[in-house]
Amino acid sequence: MRATPGAEFHPELDLPHAQLIIRKGCNPDIDSYSAFLEADRTTTTGLAGYLKERGIDAVYMVGLALDFCVIFSALDARAAGFNAFVVLDACRAIDLDGSLAAAIDRMQVAGVGLISSTEILG
Repeated sequence: MRATPGAEFHPELDLPHAQLIIRKGCNPDIDSYSAFLEADRTTTTGLAGYLKERGIDAVYMVGLALDFCVIFSALDARAAGFNAFVVLDACRAIDLDGSLAAAIDRMQVAGVGLISSTEILG
């Protein structure tokens, strides 16, 4: 919950180059998965505008959970006009009742690039 010790960054987390912190899911009555839009599907987090102002046209998604937060962020990135890539080996899914396979299908249909970390690292 917002403004509680559980919502704080770990005291040893070192982010000297961080320029922006996006907060999402601030309504305790609604789960919000996307980094771009709150669960009401109209309230933006400000991330798309921030990236566009800086001329960024591609985003790479990693994290937990692939079949919830990652997919919603990737689909919203595509809808906002970004080239979106999900680094599959840098994600983990919950995979409830086929949710992982459904997420992969939805991302492929939407044009999200599904890649591995070796494709980035060369």
